[in-house]
Amino acid sequence: MIATALNDPRPGFRVAVFGLEERFQRLLEIVLRHARHNSYRYTIATTRGPGEFDIALVDMTARGGQEVASTLYRILEQHAVVKVGRRDDPARQQDDLLFSQFTSTVLRTLNRMVEAFFVDTRGFSAQGTKPDGAQFLEQFGSRRPRALVVDDSPTVRRQLTVALHQMGVDCDALASGREALVALSERGYEVALIDVMMPGIDGFALTREIRRDRLLRDVPVVILTSRSSTFDLARGALAGCSSYLVKPVSLRSLRATVARQIRRVVARRRARGLAAYPADDQAVFSP
Repeated sequence: MIATALNDPRPGFRVAVFGLEERFQRLLEIVLRHARHNSYRYTIATTRGPGEFDIALVDMTARGGQEVASTLYRILEQHAVVKVGRRDDPARQQDDLLFSQFTSTVLRTLNRMVEAFFVDTRGFSAQGTKPDGAQFLEQFGSRRPRALVVDDSPTVRRQLTVALHQMGVDCDALASGREALVALSERGYEVALIDVMMPGIDGFALTREIRRDRLLRDVPVVILTSRSSTFDLARGALAGCSSYLVKPVSLRSLRATVARQIRRVVARRRARGLAAYPADDQAVFSP
């Protein structure tokens, strides 16, 4: 299943609540339900186990609230923790969100947490330049370009999804090669970013499968790897990848690589007399 809803391309995050009074939970549901124009899509997590939510809202005034927050910081470092309180407490740092301002500031607080923790977005506004995806959209007058991210790490999927969205590129993020092959057969993508180390079909094998398919073989594949030895680069080249990004991926490298691949796709389609970004969800490359 594609992680990002097909009818809502915004990066999605699950919010778990700990100790929050029922009336504030209802207010949270209302705010999130009506935040259709927000940059990110939030849903309330129905379970609170490891890996089942992205952001935690912890009531610091509830019994055991401080211990819950400390535990989340210690054992779930990949999750952002929003501390909710009624006032500043000299015994702890200032809370992130006050109950007196809950309705008016909860969405802004969640956005701030996402942008501070999951991705540093400052690199996309340097010198006032527009994101590459927005530039393509203005130039060719169609839908936003689309990327497929394939990585078994939920953290990496979230980080790349947010970063690509900031560039003006819609993104579907999947955890396995088999899911990726299904998605590629159902939707058109301008670029695929594929992790090497995955259970089942690894990144090299998935790239070879894409290159063997006459409808998919022209999709640019960017290999994500933590290994940059000559041997590993040669394996990627033999599999048919278009480029590499070495983890941890910098925003500068991500932007440059994705923009370059999208430009090549657009130029190739225009040479064939095709739309830059076809509006339908079918595979768009011709054999």
